[in-house]
Amino acid sequence: MRRFKLHTGYAESYEITKENYESEVRGRKDFTYIGVDGVRRSFAICPACDNPIQLIGLYKKLENTDRPYGRHYNRDTKIAKHNEQTYRFCPYASHSYHVTKESLKEEITEYEKSIYEGARDYFDLAAYVINQDTGIYISQKLAARILDGYLAGQGYMYYWATQYNLPWMLLYFMGEIPCYGLLVKKDCDLWKYFSTREDVLLQHSYVEGYDRIDKRDYFLNLNLVFLLHNRKVIDDRVKETIELNVTTTEKNKRLPKVEYKKTLSINEYRFPNFVCNVKYRNTGLLKLAAERLPELS
Repeated sequence: MRRFKLHTGYAESYEITKENYESEVRGRKDFTYIGVDGVRRSFAICPACDNPIQLIGLYKKLENTDRPYGRHYNRDTKIAKHNEQTYRFCPYASHSYHVTKESLKEEITEYEKSIYEGARDYFDLAAYVINQDTGIYISQKLAARILDGYLAGQGYMYYWATQYNLPWMLLYFMGEIPCYGLLVKKDCDLWKYFSTREDVLLQHSYVEGYDRIDKRDYFLNLNLVFLLHNRKVIDDRVKETIELNVTTTEKNKRLPKVEYKKTLSINEYRFPNFVCNVKYRNTGLLKLAAERLPELS
């Protein structure tokens, strides 16, 4: 991996360089120390799974690469404990599993709890990211539906759920919803698609800059669903996506027909860094999230 963080949880991440590491660690002994073998080792935390990592090549030129990198350190350190479950499903771990939305972990650890608590404590920020990526306004009604779907589906226990992909996993576990009544930002890709449909009427909404999806006839046969969550590591960087689908249901057909789709990229540093640097919060959405996502027993 090419980035590190210094704290577990929703913490900012940094590119692995000698300069970044030294400026952020500032000589703290818990991060860099000499082992019983006399070798100096530098540690940090994996930005994807909260496990300890050892930084390789910070102070010694490597034969196979000219760039330092992070490698999982499968033992407890002074800055983080090793969590085998989260390590096994970390995108940077060298394991391969067939994963579906129904693939849920058997044991809830502190890491899964932190994802769940993030869904509650940072839901307004996740909603902001969702709005940016999709153009869909997260009303109180839609927010309730997203939160209820996430809780019912135990999205925090999904094998590929992480702290960084929380906004998109909220959408993934939302399930299929009607397009009728959605508020969509004017001139975004989704709005442009709806503007081409003869069965859709775009009405001015109570939110400035957004139109409400209405029907021209007695029924609008359009639904929204997020599918095909995929991830892989290329050149030590996670490439992760999810697909937005607008579908119709045809009579006597078992599967819905896809009318429109758009692939959304999931940046593994975007959401945690946003959480660490945000200045303004939406108290209405936070209150709703606190009501819909109770404390885990």
